[in-house]
Amino acid sequence: MQATHHPPAFWLFPIGLVVALGVSALPGEWPLYAILAISTAVLGLPHGSLDTAVAKRHLPLKGPLQLVGFHLGYLALGGVVLAIWWQAPNAALAAFLLYSAVHFADDIAVRIGHIGGTAYGLWVLSLPVTFHPEQVQPLFEMLGADQAARIVAVAPYTLALGGGVLAICLARCPQRATSDWRDPLLLAAGAALLHPLAYFIAYWCFLHSPRHLELAARDLGIHGWRDRLKAVAPITLATYALALIAVPFLMELPSDAALMRIVFIGLAALTVPHMVLELIASPRRAG
Repeated sequence: MQATHHPPAFWLFPIGLVVALGVSALPGEWPLYAILAISTAVLGLPHGSLDTAVAKRHLPLKGPLQLVGFHLGYLALGGVVLAIWWQAPNAALAAFLLYSAVHFADDIAVRIGHIGGTAYGLWVLSLPVTFHPEQVQPLFEMLGADQAARIVAVAPYTLALGGGVLAICLARCPQRATSDWRDPLLLAAGAALLHPLAYFIAYWCFLHSPRHLELAARDLGIHGWRDRLKAVAPITLATYALALIAVPFLMELPSDAALMRIVFIGLAALTVPHMVLELIASPRRAG
């Protein structure tokens, strides 16, 4: 085991858990919703905002027309996700959870393999649902799912599957880093102690997003926070604009449900084209 190897966000994640403990202790749920929106906007979204730079580096985009075509295709994939969620929210939510597990595999798959990474993703997602089903089910219902109870009921099984496969892969892989076994244990403790939204803030904003952003920036040769801010600003600001455009269409919903849909359905719509781009770009990075 490479005990001295620390991936990005190694120290940031424990700090995020402490911050999330404070957030989770706030009275009522509205502070959670507000901090969720702010932390996702400031810390969560930027990790996908380098996608244009990634596409320019790893895709055969020649000239402005092909770049426009890339952006149109990117938006079209996101639009398909929104359309499916509009028509079939239960299937869309279940699919979102599954492909999020595959996406979260990127945290550790480079060291323990894609099977172990996907098991880690299942572990990440299943923990808060298993520990706090009574809190998660209403959140799923805010996203339009009227079969949320069935989705919640599956979580203990996916947790057992993910945890078992992850343990086997960690035991069999000598290339594992300290964080590869430490983080799942910290996540389990966090899921037990935190409100599910606070848990999401800790993982998404203090582990997954900064780790992904750091690795993508290194790959692109973007060094220094000023240059990174310049690189992520255009797409991040465009995403904010799209979120604002969605607000009038959600005015009939309670404010907490509207915010939940903007955050999580918005993330679902962004995750699919982001994953497709990563699927295309990853072999070219290796080459």
